[in-house]
Amino acid sequence: CTLLGAGRGREMEYFQQLEDNDGVRWTWHTFPPKPGKDKGASNGAMFMPDMVVPLACVITPLKSRTPTPTITGVPNKCKQCGAVSNSFCRLDFSGRCWTCPFCRTRNDLNCQPDSITPDFQQGVSTVEYVLPRAATPPPVFIYIIDVATSPGELEGEKDALLQSLTRLPPDSLVGLITLGQHVTVWETGTEGSRSIVFTGDPKTNTYTQDKVREYLGVKRGKTGQGVEGKILIPASEAEIAIQSIMEDLQPDPWAIPQRTRAQRATGASLEVAVAIAELLAGHDGKVTHHGRIMLFLSGPCTRGPGRVVSLSEEETLRSHSDIKDGQAPHMAKATEFGKDIAVRLRDIGFALDLFMISLDQVGLLEVSEAVVYTGGYILSSDTFHSPVFKNSIQKMFERLPDRGTNNMFFDVVLEVQTSSETKIAGCIGPCKSLGKVNPCVSSKVEVGEAGTCAWSTSVMDQNTSFAVVFDAEEEGSGPSTGNRLVQFITSFVDCNGVKRLRVTTACQQIAKSSHKTVMNAVYAFDQLTAATVIGRMAAKYMEQSGNTLSPVLRWVDRLLIKFVQKFATYNVGDADSLQLAQQYSLFPQFMYHLRRSEFLQVFNSSVDETVFFRSCLYRETVPQCVVMLQPSLMAYDYGVADPSPVLLDSKSIKFDNILLCDTYFDIIIHHGRTIAEWRDMKYQDQPEYAAFNQQLEAPHRDMARVLETRFPVPKITICDQYGSQARYLLYKLNPSDTNSNNVGQEIQVIHTDDANLQTFMSKLKKLACVQEA
Repeated sequence: CTLLGAGRGREMEYFQQLEDNDGVRWTWHTFPPKPGKDKGASNGAMFMPDMVVPLACVITPLKSRTPTPTITGVPNKCKQCGAVSNSFCRLDFSGRCWTCPFCRTRNDLNCQPDSITPDFQQGVSTVEYVLPRAATPPPVFIYIIDVATSPGELEGEKDALLQSLTRLPPDSLVGLITLGQHVTVWETGTEGSRSIVFTGDPKTNTYTQDKVREYLGVKRGKTGQGVEGKILIPASEAEIAIQSIMEDLQPDPWAIPQRTRAQRATGASLEVAVAIAELLAGHDGKVTHHGRIMLFLSGPCTRGPGRVVSLSEEETLRSHSDIKDGQAPHMAKATEFGKDIAVRLRDIGFALDLFMISLDQVGLLEVSEAVVYTGGYILSSDTFHSPVFKNSIQKMFERLPDRGTNNMFFDVVLEVQTSSETKIAGCIGPCKSLGKVNPCVSSKVEVGEAGTCAWSTSVMDQNTSFAVVFDAEEEGSGPSTGNRLVQFITSFVDCNGVKRLRVTTACQQIAKSSHKTVMNAVYAFDQLTAATVIGRMAAKYMEQSGNTLSPVLRWVDRLLIKFVQKFATYNVGDADSLQLAQQYSLFPQFMYHLRRSEFLQVFNSSVDETVFFRSCLYRETVPQCVVMLQPSLMAYDYGVADPSPVLLDSKSIKFDNILLCDTYFDIIIHHGRTIAEWRDMKYQDQPEYAAFNQQLEAPHRDMARVLETRFPVPKITICDQYGSQARYLLYKLNPSDTNSNNVGQEIQVIHTDDANLQTFMSKLKKLACVQEA
């Protein structure tokens, strides 16, 4: 499509500034009311409103923001709708009341004109409250270490555990469980670190809370007599006790017959860990502690509850085709087990983190709900000794300079309040619905976790984001001021046990019409946020359709055709006349790369890899999600000081350049053929070729900057043109030159039958120009 206008850089800077201010990015910054008869479907990801791309936002509720006005005390809430006081309220000092902008209800005002609190001050869109209540007990960290592995990998697990212990809050509680054929709970608080062994026998019933309490000999909720001080001890004391256990810890001694997998009671270890966390509640069952269960795993569960595969290696772990064909005999029961663990974790405010290393799968899909929707992390690597794994563990426990605590927040609840012109269709992110219904909730459209205005997650960090999708109501459905108001209320507990509430109130103008002449205003449409939201909706639709690709691709294609028809200018039947304004011009190529991405195309990915990829898409911010959808590519040319961004295209590969490709999951440094030959001849070591040495070093410096901020740390691949690992780069490039083209020897050919971007755009323009929008 022809690109029109200039200043896309200013446009992107504007949207990024809005995100930096409040942690919110919108698909549309002005949006019309719904027409009387909306032709869009309203079921799940099929939602396609009159504007094609729905009104939605990606919010990062706890994004670092300096300075954030802070108020100590309980916020003023509207007695009718529950919205928190904000700068859009109308103040009446003579009547000593304030009017809620969401429902027009008058509420008591407790301040004077000369002492207006920050929440009422003009221009203040985000306020954080420190709630006056007793501090929550310190967080809990329960480690589950897999000993059914090789001695070398066990040493890697030990190093990671001891490394993370030094980064925990000193007063946090720490527990240790080891799993193999049996499950061992270590009493780190007793002299000699006594251990209790659970058999993990598949014939034994599940380990309920009462059974675990009986086996451990503890009483509920009594320090000293309960799990505190016996199973769970402060991190300041745990380092010495656990280090002593680690020194003597050996791999599982049980012999493994040939062509047989190790016996691994993963499900039983999770049941025991969750039961220990549940025992922290008092006699009334009230949850007092929050925390994480961190599972280090080097293979699939083969024993007891949650088993995903048999011991015999003749049975392979389920693949996508096995699941589709009904050839996954253990999946249904194991998935049900994982859902039960997820419910128990959410009830007590705990998250499950899964750190897995294996050349095969470990059964992530079956426990994905317990990991993804509690806010847990997933780290995947080939070995526990890899820099990817070690650096990711370090970043997981980093401290925040602006708060002075670890980058983790517990017992998070996100609630959304809207004005009458807008209804909540749902949320896509690492969260679950709380089932709270009010007039803000749409009864017609459901997307993701729908039918509610509030969602919860056990743990999140400053970069965790949620995509909230809205449904614009018909004009005249309620009182309107010409503006659309949306308020995000996030309650959470920080690592110091302080209960906080962050409130962000956003306002946008309601467009008078959806016609392109109105919507072509500068900065109306954020292409990056739109691509992120559509990407999440498509990935969620893939999950709901059992990873059946064809209906999802049809939905994406229909959406893109309608989008171009609505916002492009063209003559009917003349594809060459089609033009898109600059604020829409990138969206079609984002959809092209979405169609080819690992979020939809599961052919080259294992089941576990697909779950991992989508979990990252669901939780990351807009800039990171865009990199996942359309990787960035930088070129380093000989004699040129600065790198230059180039097209994600096979034509960008040249014999005399170096490419740095960031796919979010991988960082690839690719050397052209001539560059690789010069490097192998050691030209970089000769003084007269200092410029060549700088060219070799520059991509490594830029890669290091990315690694400083990226979590989880991406895999690093350094390859040469025509080398075997160059396939990681070629897979991501637009195949402009394929084996079917008549090209010369100097061109990088990609052997594929996939349509390239040029062919895709040509077909899109022809279909869009068939009729008038």
